[in-house]
Amino acid sequence: MPRRAALALLSLLVVALPAFALYDPKPDATLAAIEDEWRGSLTYRDYSDPDRIVTLPTELFVTLGSPQELVMHYIYDDGPGKVVHSYETMRFDFDGGRVTWISGIKERTESTGRIVSESREGATRRLVIESTDDGKSAFRDRYEFTRATR
Repeated sequence: MPRRAALALLSLLVVALPAFALYDPKPDATLAAIEDEWRGSLTYRDYSDPDRIVTLPTELFVTLGSPQELVMHYIYDDGPGKVVHSYETMRFDFDGGRVTWISGIKERTESTGRIVSESREGATRRLVIESTDDGKSAFRDRYEFTRATR
C-alpha cells in the first residue's frame, strides 16, 4: 500500500509540474512583436582609423527570455572565415521606468537606463531610454526605440 500511494503521488506531481507554466504572465505586446530574425548591416567608424567606415553583414535573432525581457543573438560576417557572435539581454521594468542592458558572455557588461519617455500613437509605441556609463558622468547615452505594429 505505501508503494502504491507513493507511486500515485509521484504520478500526480509529474502531471502537475507542467501546469505551473500555464500561469506565467502574458508578454509585453511590443516586446513580443519584436521577436523575429533580422538581416542587415552594422556600420561603424574603424577603431584604428576614424576616417574609415566599416560595414559588416549582420544577422540578428530576437526572442523573449521572459514577459519583459528580450534576448538578442548577433552574427557578424567579419571577413573571409571570420564570423563573430555577440549576445545581449534587455530587461524592461516598465513600472519602475528602467531598462537593464546586459552585453557579452566572457566580458559581461551591465548598464541601467531610465525610460525618460514612452508614447503610443495608434499602433506605434516609442520608448526613449537614457543612461550614463558610470552613473556620475554628465554624458548620457540616448536610445530611441520605435515599433509600429500592423
